[in-house]
Amino acid sequence: MRHLVLNSKIKWILIYLLLAACVVKVDFDVPLAQSQIVIEGIISDEPGPYTVYVSKALSLSSDSSYRDPIEKVKITLMDDLGNSENLIEVNPGVYKTGGVIQGLVGHSYHIILETLDGKKFESEPDMLKVVGALTDIRFTYEARRSKTAFTETAADVFNIYIDGDSPAGDDNYTRWRFKGTYKIVTFPDLNYTVTPPYAPYKNPYPCSGVRIGEGPIGSGGILIRFGECTCCTCWANQFEEMPQLSDVQLASNNQFKNIKVAEVRITSNFFAEKYLVEVEQMSLSRMAFDYFKLIRKQKEGASSIFQPPAGKIAGNIKALNSNVSVVGLFWATSIKSKYTFINRSNVPYPLTPPEYSTKPCNSFKYSSNVKPILW
Repeated sequence: MRHLVLNSKIKWILIYLLLAACVVKVDFDVPLAQSQIVIEGIISDEPGPYTVYVSKALSLSSDSSYRDPIEKVKITLMDDLGNSENLIEVNPGVYKTGGVIQGLVGHSYHIILETLDGKKFESEPDMLKVVGALTDIRFTYEARRSKTAFTETAADVFNIYIDGDSPAGDDNYTRWRFKGTYKIVTFPDLNYTVTPPYAPYKNPYPCSGVRIGEGPIGSGGILIRFGECTCCTCWANQFEEMPQLSDVQLASNNQFKNIKVAEVRITSNFFAEKYLVEVEQMSLSRMAFDYFKLIRKQKEGASSIFQPPAGKIAGNIKALNSNVSVVGLFWATSIKSKYTFINRSNVPYPLTPPEYSTKPCNSFKYSSNVKPILW
């Protein structure tokens, strides 16, 4: 019996060695994700400057809120009349016109780009088409509840609606673009830093215009103002989650009626004072319409595992002297805009005080200490 057990063990050892001998380690290099350039730009019939953004596409592991700029790109804006204008780099990867060319309905525009290493790109000419007027903008309150696994909370909103005119003809496409703005007040002069096990100590931000001076023993010093606070009051912007296009809206007698363009959540921060709503009605060529429609489909698909792939986004920009992958759009549009304010008094119940913060107000997303013209 012992002899049989020993033979069985030897058999399994031999099988393992034979299998291991058949495994050959293969080393190979996994190619890096293809380098891709992203170009985004617009010209309109409103006064410039017009802006073009040039950046590198991000990997899936990157912070999607960061734009990796491409600097020192030579960009020329051209129209169908032979006029041209060189753009100026005002920030890394951000290029603006200087006022030589003004967008006009009925004319076509394109850009030519050349990077520092000699790669050239060009957009297809895009015609600036007429757009109908925005005739009304309004908001309505809607009570909502948000359910979680353990509780239910208020999730009330203001729905934003517009009415507008639609140009006659079958080859006219429209986009609506929403922007919301609210005021932020913070207290960076009262910032404290806590380093356990020590007691908190005063640590005002330099932009608060306050520094620490010598004070009574145990006071941690006194706050002395040496300048104006540049980060106490800001205005933060909110933007649409995806392009809103006229293919899902029906125009009757060349008019758009009751088009819902946005929802604004009711929070103490958004309505500490008032909320500015701006809506633009924008004309699109068929090429620009197809581009934004594909973007919308991809964003809708990202929210559902059952949504089929929408296709690859390309745009109207191509490489001229290289095989570098490029994606993006330079498009021309006519714009009609309208705005309104939703005041705190429009909220049909009392709101708690806004969030107290000792961070600089410009640390909030899409915020600036520059007061909007409409405010």
